[in-house]
Amino acid sequence: MEPEKELRELVEREIELLGYELVKVEAFSAGRRKARRIFIDRAEALGAIADCVRVTKALGLVLDAAESIPGPYNLEISSPGFARPLTKPAHFARFRGERSRVEYVDDGGKKTTAIGTIEDSNETGVTLAVDGATRVVPYERIVKANLDPVGGGREEPEERQRPRGRKRAGKRF
Repeated sequence: MEPEKELRELVEREIELLGYELVKVEAFSAGRRKARRIFIDRAEALGAIADCVRVTKALGLVLDAAESIPGPYNLEISSPGFARPLTKPAHFARFRGERSRVEYVDDGGKKTTAIGTIEDSNETGVTLAVDGATRVVPYERIVKANLDPVGGGREEPEERQRPRGRKRAGKRF
């Protein structure tokens, strides 16, 4: 089995035992160190910092014991946030009626982006309402998909916006 697939299965199994859902695993380098960013979620509530701390402690011990990642690494546990990745058919079903951004490869092999409301989903694909038309996208053609609650991330939801005020003059120490 591939090391990355094995790692993902181990992480998913452990997270589910803790009562969370694995949304996505990202692997990247942070300088000379390897890093893994793991996005978790709970169906009944938004992920909180306490959830991330709990999973970090439990998963760190399991990964160290299994020696799944050779050498030193950074482990980051995060909630998916407002622009939540949609990585499984169950995610599309859960967020039916929500606005999403789906990048996929069309019939001609060209990368295309559809921004619209998730109307339906089944085991083979997702149906989106895009500008008054219906578009069916098979899962195997999806390159990347996220919720798009505020129109492409150009603005933050009103309750998350920082008040705009005067900038302070001078240096900060």
